[in-house]
Amino acid sequence: MFLLQMSGVPGSGKSTVAAHVVAAHRAVAVDYDVVKSAILDAGFDLTASTKAAYEVMYAQARHVLAQGHSVIMDSPCFWPRILSEGMEIAKQHDAAYKYIECQLDDLHLLDERLAHRPRLRTHRRGVNHPPPDVGDTLEDGAAFFRDATTRVHRPPANYLQLDMHRPLTDVLPEVDRYLKQPT
Repeated sequence: MFLLQMSGVPGSGKSTVAAHVVAAHRAVAVDYDVVKSAILDAGFDLTASTKAAYEVMYAQARHVLAQGHSVIMDSPCFWPRILSEGMEIAKQHDAAYKYIECQLDDLHLLDERLAHRPRLRTHRRGVNHPPPDVGDTLEDGAAFFRDATTRVHRPPANYLQLDMHRPLTDVLPEVDRYLKQPT
């Protein structure tokens, strides 16, 4: 049993990798964007919805692990608490802690992915387009993604960084090998 913590900027491929892990390893994905979108739909404001979504994600991860299933926490991992909470939840449930960071710094490719993916309320609409609840004012997407890349928090050791410029046929076997490694 494992807890896999995904990380990376929006559009980098976290949910795509998580979907593969669900199918190949019978894990359960807890997607921060799904939770936060539902909380926003329930009428919470943007600030409260962020805190609530992370608390729900942590609670769901604990619940799934307690049932004996591997879990994937699918979020960008931009804050130290997200990393420490994931590690602690894995430890509490005697689950192997795994961490995969999806890296993609090609703004044109990110923009294309953001524009063509099935969109949730919390998703960016493009590199220069924030999620709808943030507003319609265009922003400097290059600065946003540069800052986001520096905000990703990583464990001290034993994690996998994926170059998501590569085809999935190259990336996904690497994910499978990593998940089978002892911790």
